[in-house]
Amino acid sequence: MELITEAAAGSSIARAFDLIRSELDSAFVPSIYQVLATYPPALDAALEVLPRVVALARDVDFPARVCTVAATALAAADVESTRATVALDATSREVILGYRSANPLNLLLALALLGTGVPEWPGVMTGDGLRSTFGSTEDRGTLDDQITRAHGGVLLPGLWRGLLSISRADDTWSEVRAFASGGQLQVVRAQVRSVAEQVLYEGGLATKNGQLGVPLPDELPHLTWFPTGIATMIVEAEVLIESSARTHGPHDQPNDQPNARLERT
Repeated sequence: MELITEAAAGSSIARAFDLIRSELDSAFVPSIYQVLATYPPALDAALEVLPRVVALARDVDFPARVCTVAATALAAADVESTRATVALDATSREVILGYRSANPLNLLLALALLGTGVPEWPGVMTGDGLRSTFGSTEDRGTLDDQITRAHGGVLLPGLWRGLLSISRADDTWSEVRAFASGGQLQVVRAQVRSVAEQVLYEGGLATKNGQLGVPLPDELPHLTWFPTGIATMIVEAEVLIESSARTHGPHDQPNDQPNARLERT
């Protein structure tokens, strides 16, 4: 998927990125905006709707609300689980909590832009993409390749890009992959998206075709990956937080509030 990174942004895109960081109170520009930046009219549409999305999310405490939905669904799905637990170092935990705070807002933004009628992107943590991450080392390829394929082959998701930048991430990936292989991730992801759409309807920001309308510009062929990709990362972050809590005990964890300062996605 083509994108314009913060380092490569020209003056006008850099100003837009400054506005995004300010609106989100974020140290980084989320990936969805870097993709939108390749087609300035779409980035302008995002900048127009973003303040309303952020205001709505904060009015209804959406980050906490959607993370609670995911955590509750995970607890119910995990009653009979024999999954291993994963111990998170402080830096990895900080990355996960940052994405956990930001991705609920980005999910609302993606659905507001693209519409509630946008279908699920195929093969995200399901099917052949996920199955290809099992087997021999030669068949699997690098961990970056495995994670990208398992998420539909479009983009290395920001959560994993962040974790891979600071560690090997083998244990965290194995934990999430084990959960997804049982088919539970799809179920929880659907619940997360349903709550996001409900919030948009309640806030008057939901339309079937979104702010960008249809058909989407040819310059953005993979943009509709983001609702599925972001909802998936919301669930994955909860899987890792829940697993870490089982390792250390819930009272040994630092503040896990999902409405903490927004970070990169």
